[in-house]
Amino acid sequence: MPKAWMPEVERIDGGGARASRGIGAPRVVWTVTGADPTVWSAREEAERLVSERRTVHLVWNPLSGDTVQILPATRRGTPSPGSTHHYGQHVDHGDEGRVCLIVAVVAHGSEPFTHGPLHGRSALLAWFDSWGVPRTWPAGTPGTGTAARPERERERARERAWAAGGHFGLDQVPGSTDPGPGRLDTARLLAEGGRGSSSRPEMAPSVIG
Repeated sequence: MPKAWMPEVERIDGGGARASRGIGAPRVVWTVTGADPTVWSAREEAERLVSERRTVHLVWNPLSGDTVQILPATRRGTPSPGSTHHYGQHVDHGDEGRVCLIVAVVAHGSEPFTHGPLHGRSALLAWFDSWGVPRTWPAGTPGTGTAARPERERERARERAWAAGGHFGLDQVPGSTDPGPGRLDTARLLAEGGRGSSSRPEMAPSVIG
């Protein structure tokens, strides 16, 4: 039975949030906070996002391994400012699915976090696995852009990939205008077991006091 709260990570109150739609393929959406992980902790970034009404499910610092949870898996996140999810003629679908777990990584999109240590990665993936999220990246590498395609074709491609479930950058969500997490090494991020992780031993996530 999957747990709404990830075991053994710190929690802070993300406030009220709508319940999950309960339909559609399970998904994980990755974004970044735009902060230096050597300076800012997961908790500091989580508190900032909450103050800006950007309620993701998890905030993860891959250098320290610390993870903070803001919302249970059964609630819908709001990764971008505001709460309407409407952008011009499009609707951001980044909160849809049986579960749609949004992870904000303490990192800059210009310096992909998968190029450095990924402490705590295994615990994150195990929790995502428990919710039935396949370890696939149907939309291809995030941050590569599809500017050469007409807008309507780009959105259709996004929608086809989105329907499959799995892992996505926020820039790959249908209707999203967010720049996303940068050009990630998706194979390294989703590798089974210890493959693809840092050569340094992983640090355990923060335990609730």
